[in-house]
Amino acid sequence: MRSGIRQSDGWLRGVMVALAVLLPATAATGQETPAVVTVLTSFPASFYEPVREAFEQAHPDRRLRVVNTKTTAAITQLQDRAGEEVDVFWASAPDAFEVLKAAGLLAPVASRPTGAPATIGNQPIDDPDGSYLGFALSGYGLVWDQPYLDRHGLAAPRGWEDLRRPGYARHLGITAPSRSGTMHLMVETVLQLHGWERGWATWLEIAGNLATVTARSYGVVEGVAKGRFGIGLAIDFLGQGAGQGTEPGERVPDIGGLRFAYPADSVFLPASVAILRGAPNPAGAGVFVDFLLSPAGQALMLRPDIGRLPVRPDAYAAAPAGYPNPYARETGNDRFLFDRALSSRRYELVNLLFDELITFRLKTLNRVWQLIHEGESRLATLPDPVARDLLRDARAAATAVPVDAVQAIDPTFSAALRRSARGMPISARQGELEAEWRAFSKARLDTALSAAERALVILRVAAGEGGWP
Repeated sequence: MRSGIRQSDGWLRGVMVALAVLLPATAATGQETPAVVTVLTSFPASFYEPVREAFEQAHPDRRLRVVNTKTTAAITQLQDRAGEEVDVFWASAPDAFEVLKAAGLLAPVASRPTGAPATIGNQPIDDPDGSYLGFALSGYGLVWDQPYLDRHGLAAPRGWEDLRRPGYARHLGITAPSRSGTMHLMVETVLQLHGWERGWATWLEIAGNLATVTARSYGVVEGVAKGRFGIGLAIDFLGQGAGQGTEPGERVPDIGGLRFAYPADSVFLPASVAILRGAPNPAGAGVFVDFLLSPAGQALMLRPDIGRLPVRPDAYAAAPAGYPNPYARETGNDRFLFDRALSSRRYELVNLLFDELITFRLKTLNRVWQLIHEGESRLATLPDPVARDLLRDARAAATAVPVDAVQAIDPTFSAALRRSARGMPISARQGELEAEWRAFSKARLDTALSAAERALVILRVAAGEGGWP
């Protein structure tokens, strides 16, 4: 009998332990468990942690769970998992939202009354189709170390075209668009401003002046701050010293001595927020969007450790002196409209092309453009028709791109291109295209190198110097 009682007691204790694990701990206190809102973001912890703290303080019945990854990786994750267990996507790059919208992964979201105009410099702040909302504005520009430029006798650049000048050789630093959504926007902006062929010619000549292509976006400002090179391309809040990167875990050193400027042809684009279709907690997602666009949420953007440009015009009344206000300055060419849909259709095409043509060819590009620029400089004072034609051929070969403008706007051409998750194979078609582009780039740069070397021999002999370059 006692044995049976002991067995019953043991069984009862087991049930009670199981119930204690399964039942919410808050049941004993009479409090409800905070509802979880899951946010997928490329913003660093130095940005999202203050927002999370303020959100949870304003909404104690909610808890913000942040999943942190790079923009390009977030797109792949959402495409592969179709937004599973994610409520909100929160990032800087509007074309990333267009990729997700085209894949049917974003739920409709209503605009909030922020007092913001419909556009900034002709750029829509909210998605006209109602799939995502702008919560802050971002400009892209140039960051430099003035003492470095003074030591090398260089003037500060004022626009993208300036970066092509021979004097900047080995003094520039960028990151790859495949590693940074903000760098992708800068590349795409130039392609749209100047057209496909001329835009790539601009980037390929700029590439000839690069000291490096950094592995992470914060490495650009870090490289300038540490004197590895003098000029970098950066998003404004990073270049102006907020001390944070644009991707997870990124942190830059003190850059208080650096200078930042928007190029003459700069544009402001919105950093945005969207609710995922099929979100587990759509109501909570809506509360988070409300908070971001509320006066309290917008005031957070002005914190020194965040340093963003609020989308609400009235927020700037509390900004410190000298704080940039995109609503109070000219925003470049108001006739230019950044085509988000076009950018999204060729998103992976641009990333993959940039890597094949620039990231993986940097040393060869340095040599080719050094010879072309030297030859063109000599040609200006010592005209020679044969050398002129050779240098013209070299420039044409060095700026050639294996995908034409028609293919670039054809969605079926880019359909096979995809950034695969780490360790996963790419499609056979993508492998074929990458191999074709690799061979094309090598052949064209070999042609450019040969033509430029021959032109320099002619010009050096004509100048009485002789010798092979």
